[in-house]
Amino acid sequence: MGDGGIVYYGGGDDDAAARDFCAAHRVVDGSCAAELRRMSRELDAPEVDALDAPAGAFGGACPNASYTLPRRRRRVAPSASALASFGAKLGALARNASALEIGGPTTAMGGLYAQEWASVDVVNWSDDEVRNIQGNVYGGDRVAATGGGATSGSAFYADGRLLGQLVVADGGRLEHVADGSYDVVMAFHVLEHFADPLRALAAWRRVLRPGGYFVVSVPWAEQTYDRRVPVSTIYDLILARADAADSSDDPEVLRRLEHRVRAYHRLVDLDTCPNCGDDLATVRRLKGYHWHAWDLALLQEAMACIGAAVEYLDIVDNWHQLVIARVPD
Repeated sequence: MGDGGIVYYGGGDDDAAARDFCAAHRVVDGSCAAELRRMSRELDAPEVDALDAPAGAFGGACPNASYTLPRRRRRVAPSASALASFGAKLGALARNASALEIGGPTTAMGGLYAQEWASVDVVNWSDDEVRNIQGNVYGGDRVAATGGGATSGSAFYADGRLLGQLVVADGGRLEHVADGSYDVVMAFHVLEHFADPLRALAAWRRVLRPGGYFVVSVPWAEQTYDRRVPVSTIYDLILARADAADSSDDPEVLRRLEHRVRAYHRLVDLDTCPNCGDDLATVRRLKGYHWHAWDLALLQEAMACIGAAVEYLDIVDNWHQLVIARVPD
């Protein structure tokens, strides 16, 4: 199957296509085609939990059942749009919409909470993180919660306006959130912290209403301590999904993750990330660890895998890689 001269491998029995794909993704140990088949078999196995293996392509790694892997990385140029056009797009999405923000409140987007939201609920991973927001200024918006200190279930205010509530939960699963609950899911500089980002994206997609939107940013690696770290590919993300990398205790999976952590530690700029650990136990405990380095091509590919159509894709301020993508009606 082709698109503009790019040939895709859809996970079937074409080993020659698989070998070409694997070579393009720097897999040199000869096991790539076998790994693709293993991934598909294992994710389709009955013992896999339904939450971890939704229907779709590559054994459920991609909810979009028609998704096909590119044999080589697509070249994606950012649009000519500036932050002002992102603000206009966000303002249009926000009007009377209900939003769920993962890992917020964010300091990254000035005026985010001043938009005409119907509501904004915020999910964070610990009570400590939630308590720290009290009275702080985020991107020009002063946020607060009910009572003397924020806790899970506290009301969430921005500039004195009640927006929603604060919840302590696993932002990569959202088990407390019903399907189709929100018009918009937002996550700013969060996705890079998941070892298994496709699982997180699938959970976020589940809680979106038909026709809902993702608004997601990841840091541009050139401006972070990841600047010497190779950008991940969609193949890397699919294998992480097959491994259930965020939660697995399988010894072979843990061995692969430990190897990845040590390799990352050799590449990362430790001058700007002195807390970047070199062992898996430390890394899993520190939520600030970057499991994957992203670029615009990977963002676009991840959205295609999850079944969302990209409407905005850009790098802003040499720092934010921003995507807005819509799920089908």
